[in-house]
Amino acid sequence: MRIDYKAAKKLADDAVAEANKNGSDPYLPVLDSKPEINNSLKVVKLGLIELPLDRIIGNKEQARNNAFANNFMPLFEETTEFAVKWSNLYDSFMQEGIRDAIIVYEYMNNYYVQEGNKRVSVAKFGGMEFILADVRRILPEKSNTKEYKLYAEYLDFYDSTKNPYIVFKEVGAYKRLAKLLDEELSYEWDYNAKSDLKSAFFKFCRYCRTTLKITDSRELSDAFLIYISIFPIKTILRDSEEQIIKNIKMASAELTTGKSLSETLLLESVPEEPQQTGQKNLIYRLWSATKGYSANAPLKVGFIYDADIEESRWIDSHEAGRLYVDEMTGSNVVTKAYQCGKNTTLDTIEAAVNDGCKVIFTVSPSMIDDSIKAAIKFTGVKILNCSFGNSAATVRCYYGKLYEAAFLMGILAADRLLTDFHTESKRRIGYLSRSHDNTSARILNAFAIGVSLIDPECRISLKCDRPNSPEYYRREWDHEGVKMFADFDYSNNQDIAGRAGLFIIKDGKDVRLGKPFFNWGKYYVQIVQSVLSGMWDINEKNKTQNAANYWFGLSTGVVDILVSDLPYQTNKLLSFMKNAIINGNIDPFSGELHSQDGMVIQQNNSPSRKVSAEQEKMKTSDIAEITWLNDNIDGEFTFRYA
Repeated sequence: MRIDYKAAKKLADDAVAEANKNGSDPYLPVLDSKPEINNSLKVVKLGLIELPLDRIIGNKEQARNNAFANNFMPLFEETTEFAVKWSNLYDSFMQEGIRDAIIVYEYMNNYYVQEGNKRVSVAKFGGMEFILADVRRILPEKSNTKEYKLYAEYLDFYDSTKNPYIVFKEVGAYKRLAKLLDEELSYEWDYNAKSDLKSAFFKFCRYCRTTLKITDSRELSDAFLIYISIFPIKTILRDSEEQIIKNIKMASAELTTGKSLSETLLLESVPEEPQQTGQKNLIYRLWSATKGYSANAPLKVGFIYDADIEESRWIDSHEAGRLYVDEMTGSNVVTKAYQCGKNTTLDTIEAAVNDGCKVIFTVSPSMIDDSIKAAIKFTGVKILNCSFGNSAATVRCYYGKLYEAAFLMGILAADRLLTDFHTESKRRIGYLSRSHDNTSARILNAFAIGVSLIDPECRISLKCDRPNSPEYYRREWDHEGVKMFADFDYSNNQDIAGRAGLFIIKDGKDVRLGKPFFNWGKYYVQIVQSVLSGMWDINEKNKTQNAANYWFGLSTGVVDILVSDLPYQTNKLLSFMKNAIINGNIDPFSGELHSQDGMVIQQNNSPSRKVSAEQEKMKTSDIAEITWLNDNIDGEFTFRYA
């Protein structure tokens, strides 16, 4: 069937032309050409697996690689022997399918053909979704990269489920999936659990492809995880096709939202009401038409807490914010706190909705799943979750750049240490981390960078909180001669009570010098005011991405520092640095940065050795996803992922 080969070659030629236009490689990736691939890597035989064709991305070896374009379509002319063999194979495929298994190597969740690339080409051209393959896995060398951590988690998932079909793009997703199914990744699941997962995934993918036109296996995996966090997996196995499709359509905004932080709209301030001259701007007047709230018909705002105010540093800070809203917004806004207690977050949100709340804040990151469920169920209610980096389309997330304030506290700490203990030969500042996540890493690194600017010789002694060994770190700090320590973690740990801050140890007692803090009240007032003014809805119409995260810093007053009496020189220094951050002239993560493992950003100085006014700044998404520690930090922690 030469006409089919001609059509396939046309697809190949188009792919080559597009690649040349974009400056990309027109040919298939070759696994053996990767510099990290060598004979010392361990190879594991996995046996026969029905592989999704979209996961097969290249060839194992270089030989005959020029026979295919990067879409696996054939490049040789129609008169060649290769074209004849391809056409004969396609004829056979049309009559009886692909009979023999191909041989592939899997590396970092991608598959490369060792034997059978014409069969892959024919199957892709013929529209097949799966192909039988004899799979060998090449295990990579261990590293501290996000890619390796993601793959290591996948290996645990595979050992537990023997499921090669579910492939996520973010670290923590496999653990989250296991948790939703009341399983763990530390053992092999029983037959029914593995079978139900596979059946539910395939059934969901079938309907999701037809309903939302999602075809990529990784995007389908992400959508599946979101779906079962809203609708339990048993509903996929139990419900009719009609009901599942209805659910998919209902949750379509969540299922199709980009899942990477780079695809999320980061709002560093609430959109302001446009300046009016005389009559209101017509577009603003049309878009901002919103219900007028009054003392008789106030905007009701609910705050959902999952811990006691008296027992949680985190919840207490949000309750202070709620009371600030009451004080600042007047009688046209009424707030109410709801304690989950033994109820679920979803049940508590429903109680707030039944009370007439039109804006609801769930103040803990662990509440995100139930917040999404509620947002889908109660479409007329604005629901926000206090977290960062979540790509929820129906729920807006909000968080504060506490790292900016921690940077200032690092400057203060080093200044005070030099003043009080300048005779010490080894100066050290203790740092207690309670939640080992990206949020903690941002705050810790910013603090350490602030310290290094004032005292490059000072070391940060990092200790991680151990619930089963309380205050072990004090004994170790005492042995190290630590005279000052920082305990800033509000973070996601609900059980942290007591005062946050920077402390100097005097006569066995902790004397607080100051603290970075969240001013949630200013956050909440700005968001509530955007609802009252109609700017919330204008932002809905203007945004170009589905997901939105508020990430406010010093410039909005949402984060700040509180310090005791300071010498005027220190006060002037902190004021200068604070204003520089507020005005966008400096960022803790700008200029040359060094991690424990090496250079993060290298600042290029001019040949004349002049000090450059230009400072390269880390990308916002890279700051948000920090997984390294600054080079003046002694200690480490294993990052936890939500």
